[in-house]
Amino acid sequence: MHQSLDPAVRHVISELDALGEPGAEGLNDLTPEQARSWFAVLRAILGGDRTAPEVASVRDEQVLDGARAVPIRIYDTEESIMMPDRVVLYVHGGGWVVGDLDSADFLARSAARRLRARVVSADYRLAPENAFPAAYDDCAAVLAELGKKHPDARIAAIGDSAGANLVGALAAESRHRRDIRVDAQLLLYPALDPSMASDSMSRMAEGYILTKADMAYYWSCYLSDPEHASDPRATPAALTDLAGMPPTVLVTAGFDPLHDEGMAYARRLVEADVATTYLSFPALVHGFVDMAGRVPAALDALNDALAALDLHFGTSARKRRLGLAPSEDATA
Repeated sequence: MHQSLDPAVRHVISELDALGEPGAEGLNDLTPEQARSWFAVLRAILGGDRTAPEVASVRDEQVLDGARAVPIRIYDTEESIMMPDRVVLYVHGGGWVVGDLDSADFLARSAARRLRARVVSADYRLAPENAFPAAYDDCAAVLAELGKKHPDARIAAIGDSAGANLVGALAAESRHRRDIRVDAQLLLYPALDPSMASDSMSRMAEGYILTKADMAYYWSCYLSDPEHASDPRATPAALTDLAGMPPTVLVTAGFDPLHDEGMAYARRLVEADVATTYLSFPALVHGFVDMAGRVPAALDALNDALAALDLHFGTSARKRRLGLAPSEDATA
């Protein structure tokens, strides 16, 4: 069953299998707070002894949006302190239910170092206590603030899983709103389609860390109203027109229930003549960035994704198409 998996990933899965499920019905048995505690346990196992990349400065601030304050964490390199001409919004994953600034730390630091950029990590409100559009609104407020503070900078957005959902929605909305701007985006194994009807959702329903049941739980927490499933701000797969989207790097993992919806979205971007780099890592699983300390191939994949975003960061005015042709599943 696992013979095509990266050997280091297979070992991690064996450890998690020995740990067992969080409840008789998986996540459905847990309260949101229990799910967050479980996520912290998983993160400790997955992360191993990875060393967080050093940056020059880390500070916590808030973005005010009316009466609401959105916590953010700002990472600077020596280059971005001297000249913050590259700014990145990072939106963490976790099914819109779990995750925080601490769980986002490794990727945020990695992005700051690799992109020589100021990275701003958003601690958006979590579901089900705050269902759609709370997380979207929080991230939009942070993105708008970045545009105000850095009017001459290039602004990119990075998201993984549920965070990639939010980034994809913001990038689409930025085409029509003057207050938010996305010059390039990196979508890591994005959650895009609540129908969960893809072949990979069936093929990879169990056994590869993220399960189909997990995704059903996450979507049910996030979308409190069934009508939201057709709202492009909640489900980028519902977008009917992708023309004018910013240059995009989209990453999928071979052993991920979300693989096919990510690949399909990348194909649609290419067909809409959007500058697109599609990276497929067939031996990895959903959430592989969290395993970067234990799985060398996961760290390599993250570095490849950030390098691809670096290429797009300053070139959104120049059309480029890399990686995926409309009828191919290719690795760039």
